[in-house]
Amino acid sequence: MTGSARVARFWLLLCLLQSGLAMAERDVLQERVRRLIEPILPSGSRLTLLDIGQPVSRIQACAEPQPYLVHPRALAVGRVPVGVRCSGQDAVLGYLQVQVSAVGNYVIATRKIEAGDIIQPNMLASRRGPLQDLPKGSALRAEQLVGRQAARGVDAGAVLALKGVRERWLVQRNRTVVLRSKGAGFSLSRNGKALDNGGMGSTVRVLSDDGRTFSAQVIGNNELLLR
Repeated sequence: MTGSARVARFWLLLCLLQSGLAMAERDVLQERVRRLIEPILPSGSRLTLLDIGQPVSRIQACAEPQPYLVHPRALAVGRVPVGVRCSGQDAVLGYLQVQVSAVGNYVIATRKIEAGDIIQPNMLASRRGPLQDLPKGSALRAEQLVGRQAARGVDAGAVLALKGVRERWLVQRNRTVVLRSKGAGFSLSRNGKALDNGGMGSTVRVLSDDGRTFSAQVIGNNELLLR
């Protein structure tokens, strides 16, 4: 083997070694991003794809990458921004635009829902499919919608959006309400004025006729239970 051939072989081996190290580091990062995202996917969903793209050289050079979610409260499907720090360092090395695909459950309307309708369980059905294809803010569980009021019309078969419903106020601020109190062997009621809006089960403040303020739970239309 000539000298030039030996040099060429050396550089080839070096390139293969560097490429192998880069792939190993990328695999470590990919696995850590997966462990970050998979546990926070909606209950019952299944991760089908996770692509971290091509990390910048500063991230690739870190042997102990520590990824974190830039928007931890957002649904982690579709394009998910992930920041990366190196273990033991506070500085951010860079960001990844991670593509996340998952199959899970979401909610559709079984019939046309008019604006102002109170959402009932029989108006909804659960479907299963790619979560990343849903409009942003789609409802994934029926309990996120039942008992609320439709803010706009929804066609049969359409996916329902969380921003498309609003709280149904059973108690409205400055309205007269009945304040009930129950105990062992007694039941009392008095009138008062609601100081807050409230839906079923929520706690609102009530001003009684004698000027005292109580906190009570909404149990019906203009009815509250003093606990």
